[in-house]
Amino acid sequence: MRAALPRLLRVLRLGTEARRAAGLLVLLAAGGCDLSSSLDIETPPHEAGIVARSVLAAGQPAQVRLSVSRDPYAVDSAGVGLVERPSRVDGRVVLVRDGAEVEELRAIPRTCYRTTTGGCNTATGQVELTRGEGFECGVYRGSVRVEPGDRVELRTELPDLPPATARVTVPAAPVVEATATTLADGRRRFAIRLSDPPGLGDRYGLTITREYDRYRASECRVGGRVDTVVVLGRPQAYRSDFSTSDPILVTGAREAGSSIHFVTFPDDAFDGRTREFVIEAAPVGSREFDTGAVTVQVTAMTAELYDAYQLTNFELDENPFAEPADLPLNVEGGYGRVGAVATTEVRFPGRDG
Repeated sequence: MRAALPRLLRVLRLGTEARRAAGLLVLLAAGGCDLSSSLDIETPPHEAGIVARSVLAAGQPAQVRLSVSRDPYAVDSAGVGLVERPSRVDGRVVLVRDGAEVEELRAIPRTCYRTTTGGCNTATGQVELTRGEGFECGVYRGSVRVEPGDRVELRTELPDLPPATARVTVPAAPVVEATATTLADGRRRFAIRLSDPPGLGDRYGLTITREYDRYRASECRVGGRVDTVVVLGRPQAYRSDFSTSDPILVTGAREAGSSIHFVTFPDDAFDGRTREFVIEAAPVGSREFDTGAVTVQVTAMTAELYDAYQLTNFELDENPFAEPADLPLNVEGGYGRVGAVATTEVRFPGRDG
């Protein structure tokens, strides 16, 4: 979530810019224009502000990352512009729910690294890490869970900067029923019934996850690396592909229906009704060490998250007349975006649940 003046400008695709520049040069040359002079445009001075970023999850404590906005026109000594923005853990974040102050979130300092490489020391059997430049990537974390329907306000403060506030209402968890069947070719078909409440404006995300309980790895040991299988203490999940011919899902995915990881869609076509979506996934055991368990996840999300996802994932960079798009912001007195989600899961432990 980038934040800077003016607002959050999305960087245009390099290929599109190159084409525009080439076309402009041809037109200028044909018109006999003098390219020896340039026009300097005075840009407004940058005013630093708090950048707050958070996705509140129903049933989980609040977690917020604070940083400071940067001048979008400035570059560092290496000629690099906007890069990863270090967090600030010297501030204050207060969670307010339904108008009442609930708690002050605690800063959790932690260092992240832009690059990390590791080499195996064959004499000791230890991996020796070489890390690049470090930056503060910590967050502020609470202990009180936010719940569906909560009207949440996050009040943030950093030294020498104006305070900033974000308000969001945590959506209700979707009402979902799902069934699974195994097809003749081994693929699994899921019928997902989503009951939408009356009133336009609900926004959803759909994905499936698979579980695995072990994986192959190359471990560093005395004498060199050894291929092995690591057994996990408990199964872990990964997001998996699915396919569908459902017009709402295909439209929301903006891609062919044979390889979808995550799709978002509004309730415009089924407001206030129950809508069944049918998707298909690969057979059990199509990936090594899968346990066979599959979980269907349907997420309700706030408008800011939905709109930001559409802009960052489905930009039309082949449009020669496209303009930079502003990502949605909802932090008053500062920058950034605070959204909220509520997820309903249906887990199928075996071939047919």
